[in-house]
Amino acid sequence: MRIAITTWHSGPNAGTFFQVFGLYKYLSDRGHHVVVVEYEHGDHPEDYLPRGWYYYASQMFGLIKRKFQQRGTQATFDNNTASYKQDIELRDKRFKEMYGKMLYTKRVDTEEDFKKLNEEFDAFIVGSDQVWNASMLNRRYLLDYVSEGKIKASYAPSMGTGQVLPYQRKMFKKYLQSYNYISTREKRLAEILNKELKQNVEHVLDPSMLISKDDYLQMAHLPEQYQPGTYLLCYFMPNNEKQRKQVIDYANNHNLKIVMMAMFGNDYAFKEAEIYSAAGPCEFLGLIANAAAVFTSSFHCTIFSILFNKNLFVFQRKAPSKSADINLRFNEQLSTYGINRSIAWMEDWCKTLEKPIDYEHVNTIFKERLQQSMNYLNQFV
Repeated sequence: MRIAITTWHSGPNAGTFFQVFGLYKYLSDRGHHVVVVEYEHGDHPEDYLPRGWYYYASQMFGLIKRKFQQRGTQATFDNNTASYKQDIELRDKRFKEMYGKMLYTKRVDTEEDFKKLNEEFDAFIVGSDQVWNASMLNRRYLLDYVSEGKIKASYAPSMGTGQVLPYQRKMFKKYLQSYNYISTREKRLAEILNKELKQNVEHVLDPSMLISKDDYLQMAHLPEQYQPGTYLLCYFMPNNEKQRKQVIDYANNHNLKIVMMAMFGNDYAFKEAEIYSAAGPCEFLGLIANAAAVFTSSFHCTIFSILFNKNLFVFQRKAPSKSADINLRFNEQLSTYGINRSIAWMEDWCKTLEKPIDYEHVNTIFKERLQQSMNYLNQFV
């Protein structure tokens, strides 16, 4: 079968890479001809759907605040990364090489470009990543270009946050009613859509988890300056001193050095950590797989830590608001597997957090969810 995947597929973000790579490899390994649609959403603001007046009215202060924060974030990144430029260039090169292992269509921009895809493919799948984030819905990620008679499906698109406003629900209902198969990454989004749609919406694993642990360990590369089991890994850390102190205290108590797999400007300012800024996808895997402990606020670092059965601690990024809960993604994961390792924003450290994770229980649930996710895909590919 000729299958086209429509999702995010660029940039030095491990989650973005592994979500497209996971689905691509799973389908390719089953003998299908798989191609990623070369669409750059940033070049096409006209493809985004209106957000509705209530979106702006309900969070006007937050949107204004975010604009000012974005300006400061870029300045912080430029200042803090000045001495790491070569490492960052190496990171970007490593990501580019890994993205290059997949096949892509010619770049698609126009209505005619998208229409022609129907002549080349039998099935179209959207997902994963936050392509169904209700605050930035894009008609191309809702497969508006797919012709009748073609298989039209989603695999684990993410809502990002826990809120889907009434106008966005109408948009989902409008665009998804012609789908043959629908699944989502968040259980919360599946619950919302099941109330809006006639089709059954399934809750499935992130596509990165369709690849086996052994396959990932073969890909993994631990940078030579690190030894397995001797360090605590930080990734996507919240920018507050209280939680950084908790990391430092844990490292001191367990005789571990701190390694920061840097992503944001503030990561480089963690003076007590050894900064590693050259991590491509293989180094991302290697650093997680060989860490004695992992502290993160990243969805994909969380699920890979679970896959590798690591000593995992998850920091909340900030307190939930009425309009959004950015912690929903990884909190759902922890709850699903019965892992009590979530540390609320500015919460004090509690010794019960160090109770060992029951990975025998976790792995049993994971195997069940993996089989359910594969069964979903195997209905149509």
